[in-house]
Amino acid sequence: MDKTTINQKNKRFTALAWVLAILVLAVAVPLNLIFDRLNLTADMTPNSLYSLSKTTTNYLDELDQRGIKVNVYFLMELEELDGDLELLALYRTIQNYDAHECFNLIDFDPDTDPAMLRELNPDNKYNLSSGDFLFVYGNMVKRLPGTMLYTYGTDSDGVIQNAEFRGENLFTGYMKSVVEGELPMLYFLEGHGEVSLSDMSQLEANLQNNNYGAASLNLTTSRAVPDDCRILVINNPQFDITTDEYEKIYAYTQNGGNVSVLINPNESDTRYTNLERLLSGYCITMNYDRVTETDENRHSHADPYAMMCNITEASENATENLTEALLPKNNSLPTYMPYSRSFQTLYGANIATVNMDPLILTDVTARSEPFGGKQLDPKPKEGQALALAMYAVDTMRSNSKLIVFGSGDIITDEGTKQAYFINPLQLFLTSVTWMYNSDVDMNIANKERTYDTLSVKSSGEASTLIGVFAAFPIIVAAAGVLIWLRRRNG
Repeated sequence: MDKTTINQKNKRFTALAWVLAILVLAVAVPLNLIFDRLNLTADMTPNSLYSLSKTTTNYLDELDQRGIKVNVYFLMELEELDGDLELLALYRTIQNYDAHECFNLIDFDPDTDPAMLRELNPDNKYNLSSGDFLFVYGNMVKRLPGTMLYTYGTDSDGVIQNAEFRGENLFTGYMKSVVEGELPMLYFLEGHGEVSLSDMSQLEANLQNNNYGAASLNLTTSRAVPDDCRILVINNPQFDITTDEYEKIYAYTQNGGNVSVLINPNESDTRYTNLERLLSGYCITMNYDRVTETDENRHSHADPYAMMCNITEASENATENLTEALLPKNNSLPTYMPYSRSFQTLYGANIATVNMDPLILTDVTARSEPFGGKQLDPKPKEGQALALAMYAVDTMRSNSKLIVFGSGDIITDEGTKQAYFINPLQLFLTSVTWMYNSDVDMNIANKERTYDTLSVKSSGEASTLIGVFAAFPIIVAAAGVLIWLRRRNG
């Protein structure tokens, strides 16, 4: 084969390569423009990170057919998310929901549109922040904090290894919650000198901000605990409940009802016989005492009864762990409890079916002084940690839950003014979610986005890696050129 023939052959191959490249561009570019114009996308992620599940699409289609429209206020302009790779899953998810008539997205910047924010959030009723969502349907309103949409996993050095997007499960659950119109209710018992709900306005606002309702309940005039009661709260009664009231509360717990009892020391010599019966059903007994701290370094100088305590982790045999997600991991605030009584385990006949644990413990320097009640041989207790709060689950009563605090001041307006008691207040609010979570779980799995990382232990290893990454493409390119030259000359 002469040189002229070889050159002609090479020219034909070169021309064919150019023709193929032009054809690829001629097809790819128009297709890309068509998909862009029609706003069509394809989710190629293995876990459908940017698509909605069948559960969600079926539910949204059902709401569309019923003509239901939920106003969803987003405290950020949606376009701010466009182009942010970290928030791409949220951006695509909102777009997918907004494609349905039932999801009426209203996005706005609260900084540039304060009037809209005031209309939605009078007197900071919902404690809204930038990036939060508010789902509104009729009289039902639910706030979804933007901080709940992602969970992050980090290594020991704090480097993010993966991120899980929870938005779809939350969005669909919140849609269902406001459409069905169920507001989980906490009823506060009255009629025994308890703290009035009007003296717990900050707590009531906190509950509302977390999608719970609150109302007073007098069981001497009510036939039973209301069906919509999710938690019955008894805050610092000055005298005992009646036997009839106890029977009504017991019947409520038999169906899985939950009870929260907060009770200060009381100098009266009257015993809380029926209240003790209620607690003993969960293998807990309250002491007729008041707890003081003998170590002056562990109580407030302004209030010797404001004691520094410890939030305890669940024991090895416990099936519940209220402290697991109780406070932020980086919480460094000391835990103080106000004027309190103590509790202890009661080993009743049902001890095998009740799971209980202390929640707040004093140091061994605390002292229990007999106070109130009729005690045959009252003696002080010292040299041991005392439980100022406990929690329990009765597996034989549909997992009915009980939590007790030795002071009701932690949830009153007067008590919440004291910065000392912020941790016990947070404990109480967390116990509400532990007893009854107001979120509707649609069982839509979180969608994970992984982060590729490379650990380099030394500068020498880094130089080697850089050399490899830089040299490898050069070697491949050189090999390609060499092969082309050999074929060209051949």
